[in-house]
Amino acid sequence: MAGPQPPQKRMFIALILGVTMFGLAMGTTYPLLGLLLSDRVSGALNGLNTAATGLGLMIGVLLLPGLGRRLGAGRTALAGVGLMAAALIALAFLRDFWPVFAARMILGCGAGLTFIVAETALNASAAPERRGLIMGIYTAANALGFVLGPAMIALMPDRPATLLLGCAAIALMTLVPFGAVERPVSRLVVPGSARHIVSAITTFPLAFAFLFIASMIDAVAISLMPVIMLDRDFNVSQAVLLATVFHVGLVIGQPLIGLALDRAGRRRTVLGCCGLSLACTLALVYGSDMGFWPVAGLMLVWGGGNYGLYTAALALIGDRFQAEKLTAATAALASVYALAAMIGPALAGGVMNGLGAQGLFGAAAVVYLIALCGGVWLFRPVEADCVKP
Repeated sequence: MAGPQPPQKRMFIALILGVTMFGLAMGTTYPLLGLLLSDRVSGALNGLNTAATGLGLMIGVLLLPGLGRRLGAGRTALAGVGLMAAALIALAFLRDFWPVFAARMILGCGAGLTFIVAETALNASAAPERRGLIMGIYTAANALGFVLGPAMIALMPDRPATLLLGCAAIALMTLVPFGAVERPVSRLVVPGSARHIVSAITTFPLAFAFLFIASMIDAVAISLMPVIMLDRDFNVSQAVLLATVFHVGLVIGQPLIGLALDRAGRRRTVLGCCGLSLACTLALVYGSDMGFWPVAGLMLVWGGGNYGLYTAALALIGDRFQAEKLTAATAALASVYALAAMIGPALAGGVMNGLGAQGLFGAAAVVYLIALCGGVWLFRPVEADCVKP
Protein backbone atom coordinates (compact mmCIF):
# COMPACT_ATOMS: atom_id res chain seq x y z
CA MET A 1 0.00 0.00 0.00
CA ALA A 2 1.34 3.42 -0.95
CA GLY A 3 2.35 5.78 1.83
CA PRO A 4 0.62 9.10 2.57
CA GLN A 5 0.99 11.71 -0.12
CA PRO A 6 2.97 14.93 0.49
CA PRO A 7 0.86 17.80 1.86
CA GLN A 8 -0.77 20.12 -0.64
CA LYS A 9 1.12 23.34 -1.01
CA ARG A 10 -1.78 25.49 0.21
CA MET A 11 -2.30 23.47 3.36
CA PHE A 12 1.42 23.32 4.07
CA ILE A 13 1.76 27.13 3.78
CA ALA A 14 -1.32 27.69 5.96
CA LEU A 15 -0.07 25.42 8.72
CA ILE A 16 3.42 26.92 8.63
CA LEU A 17 1.92 30.42 8.93
CA GLY A 18 -0.08 29.23 11.91
CA VAL A 19 2.89 27.80 13.76
CA THR A 20 4.99 30.90 13.00
CA MET A 21 2.26 32.94 14.65
CA PHE A 22 2.37 30.60 17.65
CA GLY A 23 6.12 31.06 17.95
CA LEU A 24 5.81 34.83 17.61
CA ALA A 25 3.17 34.98 20.35
CA MET A 26 5.26 32.84 22.70
CA GLY A 27 8.54 34.55 21.80
CA THR A 28 7.02 37.96 22.49
CA THR A 29 4.96 37.26 25.60
CA TYR A 30 7.52 35.22 27.56
CA PRO A 31 10.16 37.98 27.84
CA LEU A 32 7.82 40.97 27.53
CA LEU A 33 5.40 39.97 30.27
CA GLY A 34 8.30 38.97 32.51
CA LEU A 35 9.71 42.48 32.14
CA LEU A 36 6.33 44.12 32.74
CA LEU A 37 5.73 42.14 35.94
CA SER A 38 9.29 42.41 37.25
CA ASP A 39 8.64 45.67 39.11
CA ARG A 40 5.24 44.54 40.43
CA VAL A 41 5.83 41.04 41.85
CA SER A 42 8.67 38.95 43.25
CA GLY A 43 10.85 36.79 41.06
CA ALA A 44 9.13 33.66 42.32
CA LEU A 45 5.68 35.01 41.45
CA ASN A 46 6.95 36.16 38.08
CA GLY A 47 8.13 32.61 37.41
CA LEU A 48 4.78 31.26 38.52
CA ASN A 49 3.04 33.61 36.10
CA THR A 50 5.23 32.34 33.28
CA ALA A 51 4.13 28.79 34.07
CA ALA A 52 0.52 29.79 33.29
CA THR A 53 1.20 29.40 29.57
CA GLY A 54 2.35 25.81 30.07
CA LEU A 55 -0.66 25.12 32.27
CA GLY A 56 -2.94 26.44 29.54
CA LEU A 57 -1.18 24.24 27.02
CA MET A 58 -1.96 21.20 29.16
CA ILE A 59 -5.62 22.29 29.33
CA GLY A 60 -5.65 22.49 25.54
CA VAL A 61 -4.35 18.92 25.37
CA LEU A 62 -7.25 17.75 27.54
CA LEU A 63 -9.87 19.74 25.60
CA LEU A 64 -8.72 18.71 22.14
CA PRO A 65 -10.36 15.25 21.88
CA GLY A 66 -13.83 16.50 22.77
CA LEU A 67 -13.60 19.65 20.68
CA GLY A 68 -12.17 17.70 17.76
CA ARG A 69 -15.11 15.30 17.77
CA ARG A 70 -17.71 18.08 18.07
CA LEU A 71 -16.23 20.73 15.77
CA GLY A 72 -13.75 18.84 13.63
CA ALA A 73 -10.00 19.31 13.82
CA GLY A 74 -9.92 22.22 11.38
CA ARG A 75 -12.46 24.28 13.30
CA THR A 76 -10.75 23.38 16.56
CA ALA A 77 -7.54 24.91 15.19
CA LEU A 78 -9.48 28.02 14.18
CA ALA A 79 -10.92 28.23 17.69
CA GLY A 80 -7.38 27.97 19.06
CA VAL A 81 -6.22 30.88 16.90
CA GLY A 82 -9.21 32.91 18.08
CA LEU A 83 -8.37 32.19 21.73
CA MET A 84 -4.78 33.27 21.16
CA ALA A 85 -5.87 36.53 19.52
CA ALA A 86 -8.33 37.29 22.34
CA ALA A 87 -5.68 36.58 24.99
CA LEU A 88 -3.11 38.79 23.27
CA ILE A 89 -5.61 41.68 23.05
CA ALA A 90 -6.39 41.29 26.75
CA LEU A 91 -2.69 41.13 27.68
CA ALA A 92 -2.12 44.45 25.91
CA PHE A 93 -4.18 46.14 28.64
CA LEU A 94 -3.62 43.94 31.71
CA ARG A 95 -0.80 44.50 34.20
CA ASP A 96 -1.96 42.87 37.46
CA PHE A 97 -0.79 39.37 38.41
CA TRP A 98 -3.99 37.31 38.35
CA PRO A 99 -5.61 38.84 35.24
CA VAL A 100 -2.32 38.32 33.36
CA PHE A 101 -2.13 34.76 34.72
CA ALA A 102 -5.62 33.99 33.43
CA ALA A 103 -4.95 35.54 30.02
CA ARG A 104 -1.72 33.57 29.68
CA MET A 105 -3.60 30.36 30.45
CA ILE A 106 -6.05 31.17 27.65
CA LEU A 107 -3.12 31.94 25.35
CA GLY A 108 -1.51 28.58 26.15
CA CYS A 109 -4.79 26.74 25.66
CA GLY A 110 -5.34 28.30 22.24
CA ALA A 111 -1.74 27.61 21.27
CA GLY A 112 -2.10 23.98 22.26
CA LEU A 113 -5.23 23.49 20.17
CA THR A 114 -3.59 25.18 17.19
CA PHE A 115 -0.23 23.51 17.04
CA ILE A 116 -1.37 20.00 17.99
CA VAL A 117 -3.73 20.05 15.01
CA ALA A 118 -1.04 21.58 12.76
CA GLU A 119 1.63 19.06 13.75
CA THR A 120 -0.76 16.14 13.35
CA ALA A 121 -1.96 17.30 9.92
CA LEU A 122 1.57 17.77 8.62
CA ASN A 123 2.71 14.40 9.94
CA ALA A 124 -0.37 12.59 8.65
CA SER A 125 -0.02 13.99 5.14
CA ALA A 126 3.76 13.72 4.81
CA ALA A 127 5.30 10.98 2.69
CA PRO A 128 7.81 9.07 4.86
CA GLU A 129 10.75 9.92 2.60
CA ARG A 130 9.96 13.66 2.95
CA ARG A 131 8.74 13.75 6.54
CA GLY A 132 12.07 14.86 8.00
CA LEU A 133 12.35 17.89 5.72
CA ILE A 134 8.72 18.89 6.30
CA MET A 135 9.16 18.67 10.06
CA GLY A 136 12.42 20.60 9.79
CA ILE A 137 10.75 23.49 7.96
CA TYR A 138 7.89 23.38 10.46
CA THR A 139 10.17 23.58 13.53
CA ALA A 140 12.25 26.32 11.89
CA ALA A 141 9.07 28.37 11.38
CA ASN A 142 8.15 27.83 15.02
CA ALA A 143 11.60 28.92 16.16
CA LEU A 144 11.56 31.98 13.90
CA GLY A 145 8.88 33.51 16.11
CA PHE A 146 11.13 33.07 19.15
CA VAL A 147 13.82 35.09 17.34
CA LEU A 148 11.49 37.80 16.01
CA GLY A 149 9.66 38.31 19.33
CA PRO A 150 12.69 39.45 21.38
CA ALA A 151 13.94 41.45 18.38
CA MET A 152 10.67 43.41 18.26
CA ILE A 153 10.87 44.02 22.02
CA ALA A 154 14.38 45.41 21.56
CA LEU A 155 13.12 47.75 18.82
CA MET A 156 10.08 48.94 20.81
CA PRO A 157 10.87 48.40 24.50
CA ASP A 158 8.53 51.16 25.66
CA ARG A 159 5.47 50.11 23.60
CA PRO A 160 4.31 46.77 25.03
CA ALA A 161 0.64 47.29 24.19
CA THR A 162 1.47 47.99 20.55
CA LEU A 163 3.57 44.83 20.37
CA LEU A 164 0.85 42.63 21.84
CA LEU A 165 -1.88 44.14 19.67
CA GLY A 166 0.35 43.59 16.65
CA CYS A 167 0.72 39.92 17.58
CA ALA A 168 -3.06 39.70 17.95
CA ALA A 169 -3.51 41.21 14.48
CA ILE A 170 -1.11 38.63 13.03
CA ALA A 171 -3.08 35.89 14.76
CA LEU A 172 -6.34 37.15 13.29
CA MET A 173 -4.80 37.30 9.81
CA THR A 174 -3.87 33.61 10.05
CA LEU A 175 -7.56 32.78 10.32
CA VAL A 176 -7.77 33.31 6.56
CA PRO A 177 -5.31 30.61 5.44
CA PHE A 178 -6.42 28.32 8.27
CA GLY A 179 -10.04 28.70 7.20
CA ALA A 180 -9.12 27.87 3.62
CA VAL A 181 -7.74 24.45 4.64
CA GLU A 182 -10.23 23.67 7.41
CA ARG A 183 -11.89 20.76 5.57
CA PRO A 184 -8.76 18.90 4.43
CA VAL A 185 -7.28 19.29 7.92
CA SER A 186 -10.45 17.85 9.45
CA ARG A 187 -10.21 14.85 7.10
CA LEU A 188 -6.56 14.25 8.00
CA VAL A 189 -6.70 14.67 11.78
CA VAL A 190 -8.69 12.00 13.60
CA PRO A 191 -9.47 13.10 17.19
CA GLY A 192 -7.81 10.76 19.66
CA SER A 193 -8.77 9.78 23.15
CA ALA A 194 -7.03 11.21 26.21
CA ARG A 195 -6.34 7.66 27.38
CA HIS A 196 -4.10 7.15 24.33
CA ILE A 197 -1.73 9.92 25.44
CA VAL A 198 -0.01 7.88 28.15
CA SER A 199 0.07 4.76 26.01
CA ALA A 200 1.79 6.74 23.21
CA ILE A 201 4.58 7.71 25.60
CA THR A 202 5.02 4.19 26.92
CA THR A 203 4.98 2.75 23.39
CA PHE A 204 7.87 4.91 22.16
CA PRO A 205 9.50 6.57 25.20
CA LEU A 206 12.79 7.36 23.47
CA ALA A 207 11.20 9.84 21.04
CA PHE A 208 9.52 11.66 23.92
CA ALA A 209 12.77 11.67 25.91
CA PHE A 210 14.57 13.37 23.02
CA LEU A 211 11.79 15.96 22.78
CA PHE A 212 11.90 16.57 26.53
CA ILE A 213 15.63 17.29 26.39
CA ALA A 214 15.28 19.65 23.42
CA SER A 215 12.37 21.53 24.97
CA MET A 216 13.97 21.78 28.41
CA ILE A 217 17.24 23.20 27.08
CA ASP A 218 15.39 25.58 24.78
CA ALA A 219 13.24 26.86 27.65
CA VAL A 220 16.41 27.51 29.65
CA ALA A 221 17.94 29.36 26.70
CA ILE A 222 14.85 31.57 26.29
CA SER A 223 14.56 32.47 29.93
CA LEU A 224 18.08 32.31 31.40
CA MET A 225 20.75 32.34 28.68
CA PRO A 226 21.54 36.08 29.03
CA VAL A 227 21.96 35.60 32.79
CA ILE A 228 24.13 32.53 32.20
CA MET A 229 26.40 34.47 29.84
CA LEU A 230 26.68 37.35 32.30
CA ASP A 231 28.07 34.79 34.74
CA ARG A 232 30.67 33.97 32.05
CA ASP A 233 31.81 37.63 32.29
CA PHE A 234 30.25 38.83 29.03
CA ASN A 235 28.63 42.27 29.09
CA VAL A 236 24.86 42.71 28.81
CA SER A 237 24.82 43.35 25.05
CA GLN A 238 27.02 40.32 24.37
CA ALA A 239 24.96 38.11 26.67
CA VAL A 240 21.70 39.01 24.92
CA LEU A 241 23.30 38.58 21.50
CA LEU A 242 24.61 35.12 22.41
CA ALA A 243 21.11 34.05 23.44
CA THR A 244 19.86 35.32 20.08
CA VAL A 245 22.59 33.43 18.20
CA PHE A 246 21.47 30.22 19.92
CA HIS A 247 18.00 30.63 18.42
CA VAL A 248 19.31 31.73 15.03
CA GLY A 249 21.17 28.43 14.92
CA LEU A 250 17.95 26.72 15.84
CA VAL A 251 16.14 28.32 12.88
CA ILE A 252 18.74 27.73 10.18
CA GLY A 253 19.64 24.26 11.42
CA GLN A 254 16.24 22.57 11.28
CA PRO A 255 15.79 22.29 7.48
CA LEU A 256 19.31 20.81 7.29
CA ILE A 257 18.52 18.36 10.05
CA GLY A 258 15.25 17.52 8.31
CA LEU A 259 17.20 16.66 5.15
CA ALA A 260 19.58 14.53 7.21
CA LEU A 261 16.65 12.67 8.76
CA ASP A 262 15.48 11.71 5.26
CA ARG A 263 18.87 11.09 3.65
CA ALA A 264 21.06 9.69 6.46
CA GLY A 265 18.24 8.14 8.46
CA ARG A 266 16.56 8.83 11.76
CA ARG A 267 19.02 6.98 13.98
CA ARG A 268 22.22 8.55 12.63
CA THR A 269 20.72 12.04 12.69
CA VAL A 270 19.45 11.79 16.26
CA LEU A 271 22.77 10.48 17.51
CA GLY A 272 24.55 13.19 15.51
CA CYS A 273 22.43 15.89 17.19
CA CYS A 274 23.27 14.43 20.62
CA GLY A 275 26.96 14.29 19.74
CA LEU A 276 27.07 17.87 18.43
CA SER A 277 25.27 19.21 21.49
CA LEU A 278 27.56 17.22 23.79
CA ALA A 279 30.66 18.58 22.03
CA CYS A 280 29.40 22.18 22.27
CA THR A 281 28.54 21.99 25.96
CA LEU A 282 31.86 20.31 26.82
CA ALA A 283 33.69 23.06 24.93
CA LEU A 284 31.78 25.65 26.95
CA VAL A 285 32.71 23.87 30.19
CA TYR A 286 36.43 23.64 29.49
CA GLY A 287 36.81 26.78 27.40
CA SER A 288 36.04 29.30 30.11
CA ASP A 289 38.53 31.79 28.64
CA MET A 290 37.06 31.76 25.12
CA GLY A 291 36.14 35.11 23.63
CA PHE A 292 32.81 36.22 22.18
CA TRP A 293 33.17 34.87 18.64
CA PRO A 294 34.21 31.29 19.52
CA VAL A 295 31.36 31.12 22.04
CA ALA A 296 28.95 32.53 19.44
CA GLY A 297 29.98 29.78 17.03
CA LEU A 298 29.34 27.13 19.67
CA MET A 299 25.97 28.64 20.50
CA LEU A 300 24.98 28.62 16.82
CA VAL A 301 25.78 24.92 16.42
CA TRP A 302 24.35 23.98 19.81
CA GLY A 303 21.02 25.68 19.09
CA GLY A 304 20.59 23.74 15.85
CA GLY A 305 21.77 20.42 17.25
CA ASN A 306 19.67 20.62 20.39
CA TYR A 307 16.40 21.45 18.65
CA GLY A 308 17.15 18.83 16.03
CA LEU A 309 16.04 16.37 18.70
CA TYR A 310 12.58 18.00 18.62
CA THR A 311 12.44 17.78 14.83
CA ALA A 312 13.52 14.14 14.96
CA ALA A 313 10.90 13.32 17.60
CA LEU A 314 8.15 14.68 15.34
CA ALA A 315 9.37 12.57 12.43
CA LEU A 316 9.67 9.48 14.62
CA ILE A 317 6.12 9.63 15.91
CA GLY A 318 4.88 10.24 12.37
CA ASP A 319 6.65 7.03 11.36
CA ARG A 320 5.30 5.08 14.32
CA PHE A 321 1.67 6.24 14.77
CA GLN A 322 -1.37 6.71 12.52
CA ALA A 323 -4.94 8.05 12.66
CA GLU A 324 -6.26 8.76 16.17
CA LYS A 325 -3.07 7.37 17.74
CA LEU A 326 -1.04 9.98 15.85
CA THR A 327 -3.27 12.74 17.24
CA ALA A 328 -2.85 11.34 20.74
CA ALA A 329 0.92 11.04 20.29
CA THR A 330 1.10 14.67 19.12
CA ALA A 331 -0.93 15.72 22.15
CA ALA A 332 1.53 13.75 24.28
CA LEU A 333 4.37 15.70 22.66
CA ALA A 334 2.61 18.94 23.59
CA SER A 335 2.27 17.73 27.18
CA VAL A 336 5.95 16.81 27.37
CA TYR A 337 6.89 20.16 25.81
CA ALA A 338 4.84 22.05 28.40
CA LEU A 339 6.28 19.99 31.26
CA ALA A 340 9.83 20.56 30.04
CA ALA A 341 9.19 24.29 29.66
CA MET A 342 8.14 24.46 33.32
CA ILE A 343 10.80 22.14 34.78
CA GLY A 344 13.82 23.30 32.76
CA PRO A 345 14.19 26.89 34.00
CA ALA A 346 13.51 25.87 37.60
CA LEU A 347 16.21 23.18 37.53
CA ALA A 348 18.64 25.44 35.69
CA GLY A 349 18.13 28.21 38.23
CA GLY A 350 19.01 25.85 41.06
CA VAL A 351 22.13 24.60 39.29
CA MET A 352 23.19 28.17 38.52
CA ASN A 353 22.84 29.16 42.16
CA GLY A 354 24.99 26.25 43.29
CA LEU A 355 27.52 25.73 40.49
CA GLY A 356 27.39 28.78 38.23
CA ALA A 357 27.43 28.81 34.44
CA GLN A 358 30.17 26.19 34.17
CA GLY A 359 28.16 23.79 36.30
CA LEU A 360 25.08 24.39 34.19
CA PHE A 361 26.91 23.62 30.96
CA GLY A 362 28.39 20.55 32.64
CA ALA A 363 24.93 19.35 33.69
CA ALA A 364 23.70 19.82 30.11
CA ALA A 365 26.69 17.82 28.85
CA VAL A 366 25.78 14.96 31.19
CA VAL A 367 22.20 14.98 29.86
CA TYR A 368 23.45 14.75 26.26
CA LEU A 369 25.90 12.00 27.15
CA ILE A 370 23.10 9.94 28.72
CA ALA A 371 20.90 10.58 25.66
CA LEU A 372 23.73 9.55 23.31
CA CYS A 373 24.46 6.34 25.21
CA GLY A 374 20.76 5.56 25.58
CA GLY A 375 20.20 6.17 21.88
CA VAL A 376 23.04 3.84 20.90
CA TRP A 377 21.77 1.14 23.24
CA LEU A 378 17.99 1.43 22.91
CA PHE A 379 17.21 3.15 19.62
CA ARG A 380 14.96 1.17 17.31
CA PRO A 381 15.56 2.58 13.82
CA VAL A 382 12.37 2.91 11.81
CA GLU A 383 13.83 4.31 8.61
CA ALA A 384 14.49 0.85 7.12
CA ASP A 385 10.76 0.36 6.74
CA CYS A 386 9.70 3.78 5.61
CA VAL A 387 12.57 5.90 4.32
CA LYS A 388 14.21 5.40 0.97
CA PRO A 389 17.95 4.62 1.16
